[in-house]
Amino acid sequence: MTEDVVSRARAEASRGDYASMAHLARALYETGLGPREVIRECYGTDFPEEFFLLARKNPYMLDLLIDFTNQPWRLAIPLSQGGPPPEPDSQDRIERRAFAYDPRLVPLALPLGLDTALKGRVVCYHLDELRVGCPTTFGIWKTAGIDDETECYDGSLLEILHQHHADFLRRLTSRSNLPSNRGTGAVDNEAIEDAQDILNRIEALQHELTLTQR
Repeated sequence: MTEDVVSRARAEASRGDYASMAHLARALYETGLGPREVIRECYGTDFPEEFFLLARKNPYMLDLLIDFTNQPWRLAIPLSQGGPPPEPDSQDRIERRAFAYDPRLVPLALPLGLDTALKGRVVCYHLDELRVGCPTTFGIWKTAGIDDETECYDGSLLEILHQHHADFLRRLTSRSNLPSNRGTGAVDNEAIEDAQDILNRIEALQHELTLTQR
């Protein structure tokens, strides 16, 4: 990979266009860089360790009832695993809207269908925060418009996902204990066990993250 090709890819790349970012990331990988260096080149700052932990495990396969975005996750796929796919999936529309709303936001995840405070929100990093080494996350509506406000969450991505699923488990458990919890739509033990299993997996990821940071 020649420097001219990389320079041209840099010049053409825009975070509002996944395909151009995937092209840049692949060009950078072909120079011998790894995911950390590629992400730094693409975003102009380092990303937190939790991001690379999830990226290594393939967030799309973790079964956490979360839709993970194209960027930045697919840009962190090294060539040994196939590299960044050239085209995005259906989340691209939401990511483009978020970029137009505030290009400093880095969309990460959309919690699916659970009745918690994150319902309908896109959880994001913020480039200004990342540049000072802070993994604090922010939330915007997935239909974000110019008059909508950005909500600052008190925690990193894994912390916020843990709060989200812990809240959902509490709500399920509370519903299961109601006298009206019967018939169609009732919360059964299997639903509670499934919610607990997801929470356990997130806690295992948090524990692994703690070990890597020692």
